[in-house]
Amino acid sequence: MILNQIKVEVVDVKSESGICPGMAKTKLGEVFHIGARTPTDTGICCQAFTSLAPMKLAMMYTEKMSWEKNGYFDITCPHGHVTYRLSRDK
Repeated sequence: MILNQIKVEVVDVKSESGICPGMAKTKLGEVFHIGARTPTDTGICCQAFTSLAPMKLAMMYTEKMSWEKNGYFDITCPHGHVTYRLSRDK
């Protein structure tokens, strides 16, 4: 069975401070590694996680797909403030 660990990096935050105005206060440059469990120390925004979970699951259990441009896929959170970049951890 394939189980790729997925790297989730915050590549854009649409605010002057670089910090999401939402409750999770996601910061530009934060990196999360998601495998069998989600990160716990700093944690990823729960609302953002729901939007990237389907793509994370597909990337975890498949070989690299043609739509993975340059080895990653960008997803914007439901509120439009933060862009996350998903890639397969090496």
